[in-house]
Amino acid sequence: MIRHLDLSGFSTCGLQKSSSSIQKVITPDLLIHILRSFPSLKAFSISDTLESVITLDVLKVLFLECKNINTIDFCGCSTKQFGIALEEFSGFIGRVKIIQQFDDNDEEMVTFNMNQKPLLSHVQRLSLHECPVISECSTIIPLLAHAPNLTHLDLGGCSVGDLTLTFLGVGTNAPTTLSHLLLAKCKNISSSAIASFVFKCSQLETLNLYGERDIATAIAECDLMTILCSPNAKNFQTLDIGSSQITPMILTAIKENCLSLKNLGISRAQISNISLIKDLLSVMTNLQYIDLTSIPCFNPLNTNNLFTTITKNNHPIQSIEMSESLLKKLCAIDGWKINFNYGKRWYYARETHDFFKPEMTHSRKLDITESGPECLSKIFQYYSFGV
Repeated sequence: MIRHLDLSGFSTCGLQKSSSSIQKVITPDLLIHILRSFPSLKAFSISDTLESVITLDVLKVLFLECKNINTIDFCGCSTKQFGIALEEFSGFIGRVKIIQQFDDNDEEMVTFNMNQKPLLSHVQRLSLHECPVISECSTIIPLLAHAPNLTHLDLGGCSVGDLTLTFLGVGTNAPTTLSHLLLAKCKNISSSAIASFVFKCSQLETLNLYGERDIATAIAECDLMTILCSPNAKNFQTLDIGSSQITPMILTAIKENCLSLKNLGISRAQISNISLIKDLLSVMTNLQYIDLTSIPCFNPLNTNNLFTTITKNNHPIQSIEMSESLLKKLCAIDGWKINFNYGKRWYYARETHDFFKPEMTHSRKLDITESGPECLSKIFQYYSFGV
């Protein structure tokens, strides 16, 4: 019995066929037939290698006929054709009327109106990871409106702004249902909007805000404090705030409020004293992974001392991501070896566990099927661990 239809790994490489001839083999009609042949299907995944077969008719069958599907992943679909198909579908199911007004104090007020009942209440997990072509107002917000019961949402790399988070907070059940949220590389969302929305989410366990942000778009210290002092912070299992304004005060807030963390990303933290990192690790005894990339306090002389302290204190951490430029100057120390993945992400990892793969520890993409890194297609592994 087929539960998960994963077409993300399909590739034309080696088939000695042109793209046009492949499209004659893998057609929208064939995909529709496949979807209708598996009534028990619960998850569907596809990537940019086959996005040309995603048409309005395919989306109608996928979203509206396959009522058992609760997980849909469109990772990397970025062509204009895909964006048009999804926009047509959102128009078919019914859009949200967005009214933006200003009060007497020139503060913006936004209201949302949708006359239709939600048609996608069965969809609980949705990934639009690295789908930048999708319109926020005419496509993404209508999809979210019709799928009010999401538990897993990946909008990493999408062209979304504050409006999307405002709608999620007032127009869906997201504040009480979301357990996994990824907003990595969403440069158009303001720091305050992220903090305001995350504070409302009572069930969050995974929060990924990793960014390649400049100073103007970084998540501010005060907004990080709002997130870290929220009631749900104690439930965090994975937290990545890399490239945010991470100061000593933020490290203190993590130590005091996020003791359940297993994965932590604090790359580019504004920390100049390595003892603050040591103090953090001494308290975070559940950590399995930490990202310490591009933190100014590390250099070839004091890094060895950090690992000596970790080994001496029997800390359970297994993998530490660090800067390539730093690790190229170092070597294996105190039972740790250097690993790297796709030549982009570099790690110190313990030598003791042959089955442990540090290059597949902390994902930049949300694994919404929770199948684990080994079961992901190569293209999903790349989006997850190679960038």
